[in-house]
Amino acid sequence: MNGGDLAASNVVFRVERQMKWHEFTDHDSYTAFIEVVDNHVSVVLDDSEHYFTAQQCAEVTKCLVRMLLTYSHLGVFQGCAESILQLETYASWYQLIQARSLSAERDSLQIYESGNKGFEFCASGSFRHPESLPGEPTYYKLAIALDDDLNLPCLSIDGRTFPFDFDETFWLAEQLWVAGNLVTHTEQPINFTVKVPWINEEGQLVLM
Repeated sequence: MNGGDLAASNVVFRVERQMKWHEFTDHDSYTAFIEVVDNHVSVVLDDSEHYFTAQQCAEVTKCLVRMLLTYSHLGVFQGCAESILQLETYASWYQLIQARSLSAERDSLQIYESGNKGFEFCASGSFRHPESLPGEPTYYKLAIALDDDLNLPCLSIDGRTFPFDFDETFWLAEQLWVAGNLVTHTEQPINFTVKVPWINEEGQLVLM
């Protein structure tokens, strides 16, 4: 199927799940949504909505996956062997989104790695607002790091911090990858057949 067919079919993707507030003893929860809307990805965490481009989804996915792998290998996060194997595959799959995206603008997170406990991996930077209106901020800050008190991954977006357990972080990375990949299809010009990278039977990324 070419990109025009996907764009004309009004592709919609929406997933949700309950996330725990891990810092509270009563384990209150909130709903997280990820949805593809009008060539961008909407991410809602506890009623805070943020928009990502396909390339931004790839960047966040890459950093979440690298963080999970780093702290899983250190024994801080307890993920099953199957999940770790999937993460190692996803570590290169984010390139599919970056290779397919037509956007000339790229937003990157600066990655910091250290031998100091609690700082083995963190990433931070600023992302453009895909849907900013005149008079609104053009950029917002984003960070991915370890919560020292909870020993859990945390994602900070525009001043709000959300801690996740291993499974929640895995879900977030996976769904952002799917959503970002869908957006790259809707970006493609009408009547243009796109040759794109693909994954072979061994799970390897093949660049065309």
